[in-house]
Amino acid sequence: MKQWLKITLWTLGSIVGTGILGFGGCVGCVQAIINSNSCNRFNIDNIETRIPVGIPTIHSDPDCFSCILDKAANTKTNYFRIRTDVVEMDGYVKRNFFMPIDETELDLSVFSKLAKIPEITPENAQNLYYSLGIGKRQRTDWLAILDKNSGDLWVHMIYKD
Repeated sequence: MKQWLKITLWTLGSIVGTGILGFGGCVGCVQAIINSNSCNRFNIDNIETRIPVGIPTIHSDPDCFSCILDKAANTKTNYFRIRTDVVEMDGYVKRNFFMPIDETELDLSVFSKLAKIPEITPENAQNLYYSLGIGKRQRTDWLAILDKNSGDLWVHMIYKD
């Protein structure tokens, strides 16, 4: 075989092999994030890949976020405080399709294990929004509560797989 043909084949083979390895690595990483049902590794990424709620910039103070994983019930419950000085909250509500709580009956007892729990009162009801996904996704059901003024965000997920 001619030398230039060997070089061309080796070059093309190297490029294709690198592409396949890179693509496989990306797919593996995404699968690791989706299946990482823990509070330590990929917590925010796991939430964002399983439910249609994005977690924007949050406070790094330990009092401003918490996570409880219940392996027996196959659930994960989170609390975050969004940085309202960085995130435009009206836009955040619209982008993530949150709905006003109004007179909606929601089971907030799922957040009872967290140090800070959502409370609906007549004074704060106009600032509270929710996202509910029961039966909407094949692998995860969820309830997310947002206080638009304070930036408090509670997320409860039930893993179905």
